[in-house]
Amino acid sequence: MKKLTALLVALALLLSATAAVAEDAPKNITVIIKALGNAYWAVLQAGATQAGEDLGVNVTIQGIPNEVDIESQMTMLQNAVSAMADAIVIAVADSQAEANAVSDAYQSGIPIVMVDTKADTDDYSAALLTDNVKAGELAAETLIEKMKLRIAEDEAAEIAIQIGSTGSQTIKLRIDGFEAYWAANAPQAWKLLTDDIKVNDGDISKAIQFGHDFLTAYPNLKGFFSPNNGSTVGFATALIEAERKDVTMVGFDFSPEMETIIRDSEYNVATMLQRQYLMGYDGVRIALELANGGEVEMKDIDTGVMAVDSTNVDSDEVKAATGVN
Repeated sequence: MKKLTALLVALALLLSATAAVAEDAPKNITVIIKALGNAYWAVLQAGATQAGEDLGVNVTIQGIPNEVDIESQMTMLQNAVSAMADAIVIAVADSQAEANAVSDAYQSGIPIVMVDTKADTDDYSAALLTDNVKAGELAAETLIEKMKLRIAEDEAAEIAIQIGSTGSQTIKLRIDGFEAYWAANAPQAWKLLTDDIKVNDGDISKAIQFGHDFLTAYPNLKGFFSPNNGSTVGFATALIEAERKDVTMVGFDFSPEMETIIRDSEYNVATMLQRQYLMGYDGVRIALELANGGEVEMKDIDTGVMAVDSTNVDSDEVKAATGVN
């Protein structure tokens, strides 16, 4: 009887020690982004990686080759659930197509933190996002202001638009905000080419070609608008290659291509800078808090957006938003 009691005590101590070790072990957080190798997502990835180092978390970064490879992203999400990740941070490529997969992951009991783009479901723990309608409005306001520096309000002008995908809620909301503000505030002679919006599917070479196509097809072309990084890179590259300094452009995100054209005073351009470094860093931080049993005060967190042009490109605010020390 004494031997049995001693054995049970030893077993209890072993189990307690094992539980303590497991509790002290670093949490495993999977971060799934839209496009590996993309400049925008590289900044978000850097934020997530830095958070892992600062907080002592094992952060695994995964991503699809382009923003239309929806099936691969859903497989990554399912694999993270199967591997029993302590939390998952994800930027969905298609808000509708991935809604059920995100809901299923959340229902499994794993904290789900969405960044940049939400799935069309209420089944998630937290979301760090740009207010995309307001961002679209700011983009329209900025484009109107900049075009007024170059052309008269009664001069006929056409404004071309291209997007990365039709399935992104983020892009849809930005377009909605942009078009609504434009309709209410732009001069009547300035027309959006809404019947010829190009979809590049996240293909940069296609985005560049679309830029050249617009420049060739529309003699009254005076403006470009693009609501996502790849489309913006395409338009900026086309303007530089064609040396079209007469076309005003407003895009999204702070790619090397946009930085180059912003710093060239002969071009009349600006970009909407999101705080994707913060999305990555705080996405991991909040995911860790949730994995440790914590709660969020706000489920949806607006990370903000700002217009960047030649006047503020070197400001401390821009450096902080891009993760530059």
